Amino acid sequence: MVVGTCDKKRDHVPYRSCKLTNILKNSIGGNCKTILIANIFPETKYIEETLSTLRFATRMKNVANECSVNEALDQPLLIKKMEREIRDLKQELSMHDVLASKGAHKNKTEPYTAQEAYKI
Repeated sequence: MVVGTCDKKRDHVPYRSCKLTNILKNSIGGNCKTILIANIFPETKYIEETLSTLRFATRMKNVANECSVNEALDQPLLIKKMEREIRDLKQELSMHDVLASKGAHKNKTEPYTAQEAYKI
């Protein structure tokens, strides 16, 4: 049995007194899409548990979730972050260019002087 949500609003979410429902309570009444699958057993010796499960599923279909995006984007903050990343990447690129140009002009067999080694 799959139970959807209704348009009715409730202040109280009818959680069952079990560990699994308590673990999932943020999903049941929170900010997400929820599907409830109620498992029942068609034998008469399980009739009380089956009826209890069906009553729970009936109450749960009245729970309405309002889904929304959890991440709020702050445009000025995002722009500053991107500008900082661009600045850091430009600095890294210029350092790479400096090191590459020193290596290109240097004879590979000639060792670095102490001052060049210190700068590198």
